[in-house]
Amino acid sequence: MKKPALIILILFSFYPGGSSQQLPLLDNYLINPASLSPAFTGKYNLFEAYITYRNEWINIPGSPLTGALNLDAMVNKNIGLGGNIQLTKAGILTNFTANFNFAYHIQVARQHFLSFAINVVLYQNSINLTELIVSNPQDPMLNGRDNITETFPNVGTSILYSWRDLNVCIAFPLLFNNRSFYSNSTYDHVMALDRNWLFYANYSVGVNPAWKLKFDLLIRNSQYTPWNYELSTMVTYNDAYWFGLFYRRNNIIGITAGLSILNAMVINYNYEFSGSSMTGRSGGTHEISLGYTLKKKKKVVSLKDYNY
Repeated sequence: MKKPALIILILFSFYPGGSSQQLPLLDNYLINPASLSPAFTGKYNLFEAYITYRNEWINIPGSPLTGALNLDAMVNKNIGLGGNIQLTKAGILTNFTANFNFAYHIQVARQHFLSFAINVVLYQNSINLTELIVSNPQDPMLNGRDNITETFPNVGTSILYSWRDLNVCIAFPLLFNNRSFYSNSTYDHVMALDRNWLFYANYSVGVNPAWKLKFDLLIRNSQYTPWNYELSTMVTYNDAYWFGLFYRRNNIIGITAGLSILNAMVINYNYEFSGSSMTGRSGGTHEISLGYTLKKKKKVVSLKDYNY
């Protein structure tokens, strides 16, 4: 069965550089690292929930729109449960993913912690054939169908090391390559998710009791695609207000800013723009997150906590 080259060209037009189709790069991990790695699930807060909306490459037809919901909770001091769902629409292509996360946290020494996590993934992609304009309506690929849909299960794992205000994480969100309907053709690695991994680290420095500096490094790679890396720095005031800058490979520059209301409600905004190829053609990328956090009660230190 011959596959029409038109579909592959349309897909590539939505994802510059001809790289394989993978999940969007959301920026909300800067305030909610559990959305990036399941190993953070239930580590810092009793409960947290975030809704994120992302609109990429404003003013470019068919640009990606993404909506995401992230939840995680601390079951007890050792166990965290959570998950997320994410929906992306880009032209004729729609992607849906659902994750269930389980994390186990242990203390290995004074102020040294390890967290292990597994995640179960359900991924679905769909092409809307009704929006295609083709020269041959009788192409066997179309076969009288309105859409083409594929669904794949997968699993992932991650490990996190924490010491004071330092976190270092290695994660494999997808351990296996999904076998797509398009395998062994020019469509392979476009529709199905490929095996990928990431390295993430953040570190916070207290300038004084009110002000902190936070640094983030993210490196990730999907099979058959170029490496991607991100660097960011953020300043926070009383853990209630923050502002930061970040840089992503291929001259993507961004700002992030947000605030916490009553130490529970969170509003965060990210803006990205390209310093090269998209200049003058796009209004940049906008991402906004709304969240709610239920924080752990701080331990009251008493004299018996000190050893004399």
